[in-house]
Amino acid sequence: MIVAGCDEAGKGDYFGYVVVACVCGDAEALRRLNLRDPKKMSIQRIFALEKEVKKFPHVIVRLSPTRYNALHRATGGRYNLNEILGWMHAQAVKQIEERCSPGKVVVDRFASPDVVLSHLDVKLAEKLVFEERAESLVHVAAAALLARAEFLRKQEMLSRKAGLTLPRGSTHVKDAARELIRRHGREALANFAKLHFRITGEL
Repeated sequence: MIVAGCDEAGKGDYFGYVVVACVCGDAEALRRLNLRDPKKMSIQRIFALEKEVKKFPHVIVRLSPTRYNALHRATGGRYNLNEILGWMHAQAVKQIEERCSPGKVVVDRFASPDVVLSHLDVKLAEKLVFEERAESLVHVAAAALLARAEFLRKQEMLSRKAGLTLPRGSTHVKDAARELIRRHGREALANFAKLHFRITGEL
């Protein structure tokens, strides 16, 4: 059976993109890459492994802070972070279905499965399996690495655009946010950060 794995990056980060990736392919070949939690890897190692993982069928779905905030605003806040991630996972699952037609798709569980399943037809939804801490599964680990690599790449791009280093995570980010506002104005924050985070109101 062909298996695919899906995971995300950027969910807990105030600044930056949200990214979802899916990977399918031979499990033994993926295991030979010795994949592990990309948050514990150096950036150099992540990008080196990314080249190898991208040799397998994969898809990457990206959402910029600008589009993320617009979607959140357009739905009146009804699409919270998990709802938006669910929609992104569904788009990735649809695309990986076209690439390799997996018999099973393992998704690293981040919320109720319904946030993903509600965007899929019944036939495709039946293929999904939701696992907590699914990074231990090689296909999900590969997807986690691709998502992390793309998040880091986009974070660097946004930092260059801002003219300052945008920190990862959601702690120790206020000083950078204040400096960004000082340089570009408060309205510009929507192009770099997830505005509904409590941090925005604290600035």
